[in-house]
Amino acid sequence: TADEMWQHCSIRLTDAVQYVVEFAKHIPGFRLLSQNDQITLLKTGSMEVVLVRMCRFFNTENNTVFFDGKFAGTEVFESLVCGDLITALFDFARGMCALQLTEQQIALFSALVLINADRPSLEDRGRVQRVQRSVELGLTHILHRENQESLMHELYQRMAVLHSLCSLHMEKLRWFTQRYPLTAHSLFPPLYKELFASEAELLPGTTH
Repeated sequence: TADEMWQHCSIRLTDAVQYVVEFAKHIPGFRLLSQNDQITLLKTGSMEVVLVRMCRFFNTENNTVFFDGKFAGTEVFESLVCGDLITALFDFARGMCALQLTEQQIALFSALVLINADRPSLEDRGRVQRVQRSVELGLTHILHRENQESLMHELYQRMAVLHSLCSLHMEKLRWFTQRYPLTAHSLFPPLYKELFASEAELLPGTTH
């Protein structure tokens, strides 16, 4: 059922977000940011990093993603009742795979996605910008060294797509929260609720 699958996916997503929290601690300069700004960046960017990392678990040959111990196609997620979001996520993962990024490039791109000085509610935007610039220079250096400078433009385009995917996720979550309030408020993992559910409740009305 929809509520069972949403709950299941929220648990898997929370596991992935916990990885992002650990990953963030190893980004040079991240721990020098204020606690408020660290939390703000994680709240606004962790889902985007999860989607970037999704390409490591995607099989382009049969359009499946490794989920719950096996490779799953879009049909596995049909009960979520958000086919447009699932299709868009699979399309994004396939597009990321096509770039054939190395593990190092994915890590630097993930850091750049997370350390975004344009996020709202930052206390010390200047300090975040300095950390962001440092990560950006690191990624640029790696791409230049491997004669892949043109990839930078591609990656910035992907960042715009990530933003729209996360907005769509919030829309779907708001719909689900209205339809299954008990599951959303009582059964979702605390971290998932902290990052997404409270924000979803503040979004203007939308349709699924």
